[in-house]
Amino acid sequence: MKHNLFRTGVSLLLLLAMLAAALPAVFAAEGSNLYITGYQVTDSSGRSVGSIKKGNTVNITVSVKDTGDGTGAGDPKTLDITKLDDSFTGGSLSVEKTSSESAPLVYAVRLTGLTYKGVGQSLKLQVGTAGDASSYQTLEVTITEAVVYEAPTNVPEPPSAPDPAPAPMVLVSRSELEKPIESGQEVKLKVTFQNLSSTKLKSPVVTFTPSDGLLLESGTSSFPLADIAGKKSVSLEITIKGASAIPSPAQSLGVDLKFNYYNNVSTVQGNVTDKISIPAIGRESVPQPVVLVTRSTLPHPLAVDETATITLRFQNTSSTPLVKPVVAVTPSESLMILNDAATFLLPDIQPGKTATLDVQIQVARGNSSTSQTLSTELKYGYDNGGMMTQASVSDKVVVPTQAKETVPQPVVLVTRSATGKPISAGETLPVTLTFQNAGTTSLVKPVVSVTTSESLILMDPTSTFLLPDLAPGKSTSISVKVQATKDLSSTNQSLNTELKYLYDNGETMTQATSSDKVNIAANASSKSDASVPNVVVRSYSYGESSVPSGSAFPLNFTFENTGAVPISNVVVTMDGGETFTMDASTNTYFYKALAAGASQSQEIPMRAVPTGKSGAQGLTLSFKYEYVDGEKRTQASSDVKLSIPVYQPDRFQINAPSVPETVSMGEETELLLTYVNKGKDDLANLEATVEGEGVDTPARTQYLGNVTAGANGNIGFALTPNTEGDVKVVLKITYENADQQVQTREFPVTLHVTAPPPPEDFPDDFDPDMDEGGFPWMTVGLAAGAVVLVGGGGLLIWKKKKGGKTEESSWDDWDDTPPSNEGE
Repeated sequence: MKHNLFRTGVSLLLLLAMLAAALPAVFAAEGSNLYITGYQVTDSSGRSVGSIKKGNTVNITVSVKDTGDGTGAGDPKTLDITKLDDSFTGGSLSVEKTSSESAPLVYAVRLTGLTYKGVGQSLKLQVGTAGDASSYQTLEVTITEAVVYEAPTNVPEPPSAPDPAPAPMVLVSRSELEKPIESGQEVKLKVTFQNLSSTKLKSPVVTFTPSDGLLLESGTSSFPLADIAGKKSVSLEITIKGASAIPSPAQSLGVDLKFNYYNNVSTVQGNVTDKISIPAIGRESVPQPVVLVTRSTLPHPLAVDETATITLRFQNTSSTPLVKPVVAVTPSESLMILNDAATFLLPDIQPGKTATLDVQIQVARGNSSTSQTLSTELKYGYDNGGMMTQASVSDKVVVPTQAKETVPQPVVLVTRSATGKPISAGETLPVTLTFQNAGTTSLVKPVVSVTTSESLILMDPTSTFLLPDLAPGKSTSISVKVQATKDLSSTNQSLNTELKYLYDNGETMTQATSSDKVNIAANASSKSDASVPNVVVRSYSYGESSVPSGSAFPLNFTFENTGAVPISNVVVTMDGGETFTMDASTNTYFYKALAAGASQSQEIPMRAVPTGKSGAQGLTLSFKYEYVDGEKRTQASSDVKLSIPVYQPDRFQINAPSVPETVSMGEETELLLTYVNKGKDDLANLEATVEGEGVDTPARTQYLGNVTAGANGNIGFALTPNTEGDVKVVLKITYENADQQVQTREFPVTLHVTAPPPPEDFPDDFDPDMDEGGFPWMTVGLAAGAVVLVGGGGLLIWKKKKGGKTEESSWDDWDDTPPSNEGE
């Protein structure tokens, strides 16, 4: 009996708890036939809203059920629905039917553009039929998303702008491979992306770049991923295939992950670049076969219009067969192929074997060369380590021919008459020029043009003369008169001739030109110009091997007068361009005189501007000076460009990591080094290394690539201690600065490792978030169950006081076992 009573009480408790959980979230007016069965809060875009704060504008749709209209035939648009004064203001109202014709009437009241006052959580509606005062009912629903506004007790100081958070660190790993990948083998690879930070990675997209020995089997190399929450991982499965030839066992898969994240200021884009090693069995490719092309011998060189059959031989000198070889034969300009086609299909050529091809050719009439050629292009397939590869080889064979005889261009000899003595300044001299045809064919309609050197003047009214036709071995002459100028700069003057004529080359009349020069001795003026002295910079120095931007340095240089005469009034001007400037000094220096072959040194305080670009930058030294040319003084100038290497100073700042007080053994700990490149140049080859024992880490060395100027980020280290006590490790950072110098930073870290804590015992169905937000259905259900249990206990005591079989029979009805008289 007690067992049945206990089971009955438990059954009542469970039944009432289920009824309490099924109750709607809202209540209707007592004695009415209208009930609110639910509501939905959305924004202007139709998205659900989790919380409503004071001043927020939302849309609320309320579902109303009319139990008085069981047929569902009513039209809710005929109802008079009004929003009453409640926690919301403003907005507009519309209604539509949501139930079918045969079901009880259900309609949705949509309130758009409601503004929350910040007071209370109620929404009130009055529904009725116009003209029937007794039909109006007031419905009220509690909007649990509304957050009641609480005025601050004091006005806080305006918050300062938050610092941008560093870019999230992502650890990229792959699944294990049973053995190295082989040529042509397909392997499914699972790539995992672990977000080491607490910032969510949104819309991540990964791009894979396989090395030379690997292929990506998918149609694309970029894949979208699901959002990666903080401290969570997302995996992607791809299929890779070994190439037909794997040049090295060390293959890799480049990974470029791009994503959006919130850096405490705005949503920005970040990227992570990594490389996954793929072990492979290297397989070298088979080299392309070498084909030797030769021809049959010819008894004699081929004459014009002569035909001949030439046998071309193709010898395979390699160790792999040539499959389906096809050869195309192309003759040179003076040869013709008489075969029906110029492309021929050859049989397969085994290693060491030869295939032949007969080509019939003819020499063209216009052949003017003793050497013609047949060019061959052989295309074939060969086994390149398990894969048939297409290759081609080009070669040519020489065909000796007899060139058609032609008449060479005639040679014309030009001489002048004797002058007796050198010509002097201002003197006039008659000169007779003789043209002799030394060729084997006549010169037809020859025309000669005569020009003089700089210090001579042609006194004739014309400089072009028409000559008579010249037979082979004949000569003709013309007379010209020249006058020397007042200043003869050289003792060697000249007359230049250009003869144009026609001649018969054996086929047609051809035009030709012959140019020549005859010399005329002259008495040069004693006051001739002296050579111009030059000034050159023999050496210069600037202190160190490179100059940092923004720093001062001394520029030392030595210049020399390389001329044969002294120079005077030397002015040196320094032009630093866009990179260099004077350091509290003038840029102009004066020297009274500098002897021939003498040198002078000067030091100039210089400074490189802070905004100067890295690399070799130029500056200019300008020299202006005077020298004596005969009896007159002449000015001259010279510019010399110097080059000085400049680099931006290293301003790469790395902050030490924050180390937790204690770490549990076997528990992964993340250490972050934040960095910022405050310099104006990029840094290269940034690497991070963990040195020390007592910890496990997924990667001892991380290659992070280049850091652009102004960029910031962090370097994450995932460390798992494997021993108790103080574990000392060193986080080592290396990089190359703008001057190509390797820089090293070390951060010693001591981890205080303790034994791992015992695991907490939680029930399997425990959910800490089950009571957060929304209506407390579980609390209401348990409270209702407790009330029913207490009521049931009182009822049991009351029945026991009544006594008799009535009590037992009443409680037996709740038992699962039917009574013995069931069915009577």
